[in-house]
Amino acid sequence: MNTLSWPSFSFALLFASLALSSYVLWRRYQSRRLLMQRVAELEDLSAAGRAIVVSELDVGALCALIAQEAGKVIDNRTFQVGLFDGPFYEILFWVVNGERQPTPQSFDISAETGIVGWVRESKQALLVRDFQRELADLPATPRYISETPPRSAIFIPLISGESVLGIVAAQSTQPNRFKEEDLRRLMILANQAGAAIANAQLFEQVQMRAAHLELVRKIARQANAVQDLEEIFSQVVQLTQEMFGFHAVHIFGIDEVTGESVLKASSSTQQPDSLRLKPQQGIVGTAVSSRQTIIANNTREDGRYYPGNEKNDRTLSEIAVPLLVNERVLGVLDVHSDSVGTFTPSEQTVLEALAAEVASAIHQARQLANQQERAWLTTAQLQVAAALSSSGSLEEIVAAITQLTPILLGSQVCGLLLWDEEMGVYKTAVQPNTPDHLPKQFAIGDWPALDAVHVGHDMLVTQTIPAAVRRCLPPKKQHALRLTPLTTQSQMLGVMLLDEYTLTNSGKQARQLELLRNIAEQTGRALENAYLRLAQQEEAWVNTVLLQVAEAVNSRIDLNEILNTIVRLVPMLVGVESIIILIWDEERSLFHAGPSHGVSSMGRGLIETLEIAPDDMPILAEAANALLPRASYVINQPPPWLEKVLSTPTAHLFPLNARQHLVGVMLVGTNDRELTSRRLNILNGIAHQAATAVVNNHLYQEEAERDRLAQELHVAHQIQSSLIPQGSPDIPGCSVASFWQAARSISGDFYDFIPLRDGTWGIVIADVADKGIPAALFMALCRTILRTVALNRSDPAEVLMRVNEIIDSEAQSDLFVTIFYAVWHPQNQTLVYANGGHNPPMLLNAKGNSQLLSGNGMALGVLPDITIESRKIKLKPNDTLLFYTDGVTEAMNEDYDEFGMERMRMAAFAAQNGNASGIVEAITESIRHHAGETPQFDDITLVVLKRCKTKNTTRRIS
Repeated sequence: MNTLSWPSFSFALLFASLALSSYVLWRRYQSRRLLMQRVAELEDLSAAGRAIVVSELDVGALCALIAQEAGKVIDNRTFQVGLFDGPFYEILFWVVNGERQPTPQSFDISAETGIVGWVRESKQALLVRDFQRELADLPATPRYISETPPRSAIFIPLISGESVLGIVAAQSTQPNRFKEEDLRRLMILANQAGAAIANAQLFEQVQMRAAHLELVRKIARQANAVQDLEEIFSQVVQLTQEMFGFHAVHIFGIDEVTGESVLKASSSTQQPDSLRLKPQQGIVGTAVSSRQTIIANNTREDGRYYPGNEKNDRTLSEIAVPLLVNERVLGVLDVHSDSVGTFTPSEQTVLEALAAEVASAIHQARQLANQQERAWLTTAQLQVAAALSSSGSLEEIVAAITQLTPILLGSQVCGLLLWDEEMGVYKTAVQPNTPDHLPKQFAIGDWPALDAVHVGHDMLVTQTIPAAVRRCLPPKKQHALRLTPLTTQSQMLGVMLLDEYTLTNSGKQARQLELLRNIAEQTGRALENAYLRLAQQEEAWVNTVLLQVAEAVNSRIDLNEILNTIVRLVPMLVGVESIIILIWDEERSLFHAGPSHGVSSMGRGLIETLEIAPDDMPILAEAANALLPRASYVINQPPPWLEKVLSTPTAHLFPLNARQHLVGVMLVGTNDRELTSRRLNILNGIAHQAATAVVNNHLYQEEAERDRLAQELHVAHQIQSSLIPQGSPDIPGCSVASFWQAARSISGDFYDFIPLRDGTWGIVIADVADKGIPAALFMALCRTILRTVALNRSDPAEVLMRVNEIIDSEAQSDLFVTIFYAVWHPQNQTLVYANGGHNPPMLLNAKGNSQLLSGNGMALGVLPDITIESRKIKLKPNDTLLFYTDGVTEAMNEDYDEFGMERMRMAAFAAQNGNASGIVEAITESIRHHAGETPQFDDITLVVLKRCKTKNTTRRIS
């Protein structure tokens, strides 16, 4: 084997060493070269970052600068910088294959986010070397907007703090065009770009906010300088559209009645003035209902959007801001944009500030307008009040209202219809310019609309107008009249007619209606005052006439003289042609002739020969039979005899009524002239005085008869009082007292003390079942019969039965009497008694215990044969016996509460320590206290007998 020589081996070793040294030196060169390249790259990135950070550009220019600086480190021939705005991705810089694309372009990524959305959500960068090969492994499906989609791309988020502001994307149509080194470089640049964009956005927002607020203040100043609402609306929409550059600006008002949004002003000439949106209709209606700002940043996809009637609608975004003052929606500021996603929170804040200023301006303008309208209304009302206060007569009131009302309300037609209560018609208030063919009056039923106002007392607008009235109106295709009632406290005085056309087409209808109501109210009061003045004047004149008649009547006593005076005064005071008074004879049911005036001798002779029955003339029959006849009757066709007597074709009949009774009639003859209400009132007053004179004559006769009867009753009372025992006899062993009080002049009660044989005493108390004179006469009869029978019989029962026989056989009347009869035996202190249907006496012992002395008898005079039993009781010392009639126990107070047995017992027991007279006084005083002011209804009779050990005491109390 050939071996290498040492020199050869050394040469090889040297060559290897040189080669290794050369390789090491080359590697070091490459490393240094790469390091220098990296340093240069970092310097470039640092310079680019500094350029981006220190630049004072707006966001759009800053995005272009980012793309420019990125081109220094990567391929940026297809490059974009986009920012996020809510659900929208807005590209602010875009170049494709070296060609700039129009920007900004906005894309809605809320539905399909794609890779852009993934980067936003994950905050991570993404390197795609080849879309075709890596499509299945991508975190999101890419969205392409180009016919030649890229093959490779880099997507890097622009992050500031915790927020992803946007995305930087570099794309290429070549696969594997970008590497990790490109991703790293661009991420460094993107980090600095994110901070720069955040600062630029913040600065831009501050500047924009300041600019917008300045614009808001400018618009507000100009709007506040305007007082007219329509001008405010116009200024706001025009200034907002010009200063902010929006596509269209509208202002809507709110219809207070329907709640609809009504277009008041628009910067667009295509919107109709009559646009009305119901609540919840469109973006505007939704803002009104919710009282919140409503934004639709993509109207094509928002179902709430309502395009209205605008042709070639280019609205892509809309914001509706409610105009709120004190939680009340005054309207809506509606702004449209022809771009998607226009209304960001910044725009919302600015427009809400503008809306607040506009709402304040509208509120102030409305307040000022209301104050001006109120001042105008007050001035107009004062003008009406001044005009009416200076109008004294009815004619002056009508003239003032019909002249002033058209001036204040702008009406072409104004008229008054005055209600005539007596005739039941509306009379036209005639003025110098009133057309001759206008109806002078309207009866109920002539005009249905007028009838409705008459019944309902409320305003009414009608197009149904009578032809005669329509001919008086100005020429017009269609007429409508407003009928306004003139009332006071539900009393209809008239109706005002106004042309409704003027009111209906006025923009201030509410104010005019308020003024119209005030005019109607003041006119009603003025008419009422005028009518009251007329009524007072008429009443004063009527009272003067009636006073003259009354003075003439009162100065005479004889009825014929009084009636003759009346018939002479009537023609002079009232102006009638003839008068005659017919006196009603109640017994014969006939009228006979009384005094007359203006009647010929032949007529007088004719009527004096007649006996006039009510059937001879139906009106006379009606007057004679009616309980409350009418005040007067018109006789248009008098019967032949009456026409000859009065010598007139027409007559008026006035019933002479007094105390709801007919005492005669007054017949007044008139020619064809109609009697006015004032003259009728006078005649009614005279008829009343004539009736009073007739009744006074009757009353005078009745009073004389009553005086005679009263005198007879007085004599009867004296006679009856003489039959009642005066004082009480000296009855051994007893204290006796009595009380007797008639409810009327004379009484049906009586009591008696009858001395009998062998020292006994009869004690009687009785009550006739009636009052007045019949009862008094029957009482006297019964007393006489009882005294006669008692002297012949000792047993009380036999006495009462015998008295009953005599009354039944002798008395020819239906009256009966209740009697309690007792015989006192002083020797053994016993009382034998019998009761003929009378109230049982009460026996009261010293301890206050009581018992009734009942019996089995019935009232005397009812049946011919009756059976009565006698009973006996022994009286102990201090025992008290109370004899009474039902007038004592049945005495009532104002509450119809009877005095009763218990009150009588208590009153007697309270005075039992005294004598009989003290007990009587105690009982009668208790009765008076119980009854109070209640009139006495029945006769009161009370007898008290007290058993005593001392000397006998008797007393009678009247």
